[in-house]
Amino acid sequence: MTTAVTPPGRVGLGQTIHWHGQSYLVAALQGTSVHLLSQHAEGEDAVVLLDALCSSPGFRILNQTHQGAEPIDSTPTTGAGRTGQQGLGCAPLLDGLPPSVRKDAGFWLDHVLEVHTGLPGFAAPGTVPRPCYDPDRTTLRQRYATKAAELCAAHHQVSAGTVERKRLAWLRQGIWGLVDKRSLRTTTPCGRVDEQVVRLLLKIHNRYKHKSIGTRSRLFELLKQACRRKFKKKADSLMPSRATFYRLLDHQGIACGKETARSRRDDGNRPEPPFTLPMATAPGEQVQIDTTSLDLKGIDETGRVVSLELTAAIDVVSRSVLAAVVQPKSSGVKTSPASRRHGGRATKAVDALLLLAEMCTPQPMRPHWSLKAAAEGSDLPYAELVEADERMAGAAARPVIVPDMIVMDNGKVFAGRAFMDACAQLGISVRPAAYNSPTHKAIIERTFGSVKSLFSQFLPGYMGKDLSQQGKDVAKERLWRIDQINDFLQQWIALGWQQRPHAELRNPFLPSMPPRTPNQMFAAHVASNGYTPLRLSPEDRLRLLPTTWVTVTEKGIRINNRTYDSRALNPYRGKLSGWPGKGQRWPVRHHPHQPEKVWLQTGPTGEWKEATFVYQRLIGDAWTEQVWDLATAVHLERGGSTRNETAIAREVQAMLQRAGRGPAGASSRSEPYPAADRGMAVGVEPAQNPYQGIPAPDFHTISALPSMDVSLSHLCRGPLPQVQPIATLADDVT
Repeated sequence: MTTAVTPPGRVGLGQTIHWHGQSYLVAALQGTSVHLLSQHAEGEDAVVLLDALCSSPGFRILNQTHQGAEPIDSTPTTGAGRTGQQGLGCAPLLDGLPPSVRKDAGFWLDHVLEVHTGLPGFAAPGTVPRPCYDPDRTTLRQRYATKAAELCAAHHQVSAGTVERKRLAWLRQGIWGLVDKRSLRTTTPCGRVDEQVVRLLLKIHNRYKHKSIGTRSRLFELLKQACRRKFKKKADSLMPSRATFYRLLDHQGIACGKETARSRRDDGNRPEPPFTLPMATAPGEQVQIDTTSLDLKGIDETGRVVSLELTAAIDVVSRSVLAAVVQPKSSGVKTSPASRRHGGRATKAVDALLLLAEMCTPQPMRPHWSLKAAAEGSDLPYAELVEADERMAGAAARPVIVPDMIVMDNGKVFAGRAFMDACAQLGISVRPAAYNSPTHKAIIERTFGSVKSLFSQFLPGYMGKDLSQQGKDVAKERLWRIDQINDFLQQWIALGWQQRPHAELRNPFLPSMPPRTPNQMFAAHVASNGYTPLRLSPEDRLRLLPTTWVTVTEKGIRINNRTYDSRALNPYRGKLSGWPGKGQRWPVRHHPHQPEKVWLQTGPTGEWKEATFVYQRLIGDAWTEQVWDLATAVHLERGGSTRNETAIAREVQAMLQRAGRGPAGASSRSEPYPAADRGMAVGVEPAQNPYQGIPAPDFHTISALPSMDVSLSHLCRGPLPQVQPIATLADDVT
């Protein structure tokens, strides 16, 4: 009959345990209770639940007291010092080891079990241990020696100490303790290179991280020089060979040479994993907005060739481009090192504000557009949209989505107070993306790439992604004006993007179906979430414009070196505004793309007073603030002053006339240009028409007056009656 042996790590009869700071002997197990005998002279015996005993803080099994067993501390440890109970889950770890290592661990497991229990692991139930391994007849030392002699006879050079070490490792770690740890060794990123040299290499790499990328040989020479300065005589022994150095660069992920800036740029802007995709379940729940270079040349209002920028907003759910605007990008002119730069242009905060208004307004169809770009007949639910919003009648095939949340970058265009205030006014929450992490708004970044490949490269003036792809005479091509490019872009969005299948727009329940278009995805969400339009009046759009606090003087309002005046400003000249902390300064809204007028706000709920540029009659045409800045720069180069508004206005007129003639050498066009697009219409609501509601008369239903039977010429043929004198008439009356 074999003696039952308690598995390692489990409470059994005869064990000595540590509990509540004292040692006890397990005297009996009765159901779920354990009878404990104190081994201290003044201690008391106890009866405790088994679960409460094992979960008590400080509990541990001190030894396994069967015959021939020596005390084994079963205190739970971490890492490699786990107990046999914790080592029970280590068997799956063997799956990743080589077959020879797993076979060797199984070989030792059978022998260790025979030494520990008297029976090998493959013994059948009811098997009696061999006399030399019977725990009731032999000690552990005897079994160690017997097993070592047995293995040596089988041509395994093993000592009794090795058998003892294997058994103790199995008691602490389970089968994982029998694994040969030499098979777990892995190569380090440093390889055999000294860690001091590796740290020195990383320091040199960080120093040259933001400079021009060189080859690996340059980095090798820099490291050699640094080692000689730091390690002196030991430099030659510590410095790795050139081949080892190149392998070290691969292990460290350092890009040089032809691996160039792309990998460096991608690695530098990549956030820490794990990566998560933007999630949204309804249109407008998340809208991403950003600005990028359009890789395109165009002609601005003054006839100059400039680069272009694109600012766009895209809905995450439907991948719809809600609004997009093209703006010129130029550095401007400085008349002196200390002067302000004039004529520079790039996407400004007002462009982002106008983009918000464009998202909430249907895009109207233009007469020269293709009929396929119309919302009527497209995949949009046209009838339902027109019923909810009459502005959709005759609109382009682009959905109107009011954002709930906007994800933006941290540029000055979007991070300014004007954009934040406008979003707060419309009830839109703003979430900035992480710095230098374009992956946080990856959808808009990928959309920009699609715009460049599907739209920009088909227009004259395309520059390519970099200098290696740029043509030689791009600026000499017959280029389009910015307003024309913007017109083409709006038509392409309605026709080429919104009605083009998108690879990311698939039915998750029917993945075999072809991908949907953005308009089809929007229609599906409208059917489930509905459509609620947001109407912006001209005064609402005024509140989206930038605000400047100025004083109304006798000459009017002065903004950006321009004077505005009107009779409506008379009650406010030199008066306190009533706005807290502003004194005599009043809030004035101005439109950089329509600078001929400004609007003064008399109070939080007051009226708007319109003022006109005093020299608008000298210009006589539509102009923008960029043209004014360019004209100012030309005037300053001639020795003029910014206070001479008359001369600058005449220069603006001359620039507009030169721009109207087109670039030199350009052939004339027979078809008319589309009207210049200067952004949304702003202003005060017009006065109510007193005849509103009265139907116009139908002149065809009005009958003529009856004619006389006798002509007037016949009535005047007879003699005229005689007129009596006044005195005679008086006598008759008497």
